[in-house]
Amino acid sequence: MADILLGCDYHSKSYDQQSQKVVKNILEKAGHKVEVLNVGPNHTQTAMGKKKNKGKIAIYMVNGADLQTYKDFAQGIKQGYYHVKYAYFGLQGYINSKTCSCNGAKTAKLKKAHDDASSDSYTKNLWGMTTSEVCEKYKAQIAYACGATREELGNNLVKIIGGNNTSNSSSKNSSSTIKEALKDVLYGWDGDAECFIKGDTVHIRKIKSPSTAKLSIIEGDNIHADSVNVNDINPSTVNHLTSDFKNTSLTIKDDYLIKRFGKISSSIAIDDSIKKIDDAKDFLLREWAKIKRDNGHSLECKVQGSSKWQPGWCYVYLPSFNIQDYMYISKISQDDQDGDWNCKLTLVDYPPGFGEPINKENDETNNGE
Repeated sequence: MADILLGCDYHSKSYDQQSQKVVKNILEKAGHKVEVLNVGPNHTQTAMGKKKNKGKIAIYMVNGADLQTYKDFAQGIKQGYYHVKYAYFGLQGYINSKTCSCNGAKTAKLKKAHDDASSDSYTKNLWGMTTSEVCEKYKAQIAYACGATREELGNNLVKIIGGNNTSNSSSKNSSSTIKEALKDVLYGWDGDAECFIKGDTVHIRKIKSPSTAKLSIIEGDNIHADSVNVNDINPSTVNHLTSDFKNTSLTIKDDYLIKRFGKISSSIAIDDSIKKIDDAKDFLLREWAKIKRDNGHSLECKVQGSSKWQPGWCYVYLPSFNIQDYMYISKISQDDQDGDWNCKLTLVDYPPGFGEPINKENDETNNGE
């Protein structure tokens, strides 16, 4: 069986890592040895260029078709500055149905990407070709597999690489608890809905606009100054997000983060089901918010006790810590030591995700512990 390097392009860090985990489990069950790389294109290309990885196979999971990347992988393997013997592109059709679906790989005509820094001459001979046609042209070095779900992508990779296909077992996955059943339902609403427990009731509702916040944490007013703990922003977080919708280019950016860490860009494809510009903008804002979820920025503090503290948006003004923004209360714990009623709060920049549905295999593992 093969030694595999499993990389993934950036979409949303926690989401990408879970995608890698699902595909890794399928590949390993098929008998392959898999090393999971950090999320992002540079990590995959760096790993392919290391001599210790000579003879291995690279899999790069992508959420968009990019001619420069296709040609770079093919030329690099052919000319020997990438030491892997072959590379497969895993097209994540569950993120981008336009160019990464199994149909899109055969029908979508590709052009130079807007963020492609190479000269026109580098990829011009490929303009107008589909992913399938490009891979056929460079079939001695690269190929692709596609999937409408993570599981389907993993199983299709096994089909072309070799090994024991796991599609039959994966189709039997089911939720064995009410909590996991909720995850199955909620996952499709990730970024649109929030779920929390209040009293003995589970609440599910659409995520409100931060500006609707009725709670506030104000320095010098209702917070214990010596209790503040701020986790700084992850410098690798995308701070410039773009997308093309019909003939309109959409952009969201954070000038403060760009000034601190330099411009870190990413682009995302608008789903084909979206037909109106306002819906496209809402989609991009939601993806931007998910990126904020993974930025490593959180606040822990102790405030004056009250029953008003509940999961949800809160206006935070802490000038000593350079915070003046809306944050989301994700955790609450009551503290009434020494007769003083206080609340310990954890706040993040966007409501937490629901996590991934756990398949039957993992349920059985957990039940056996």
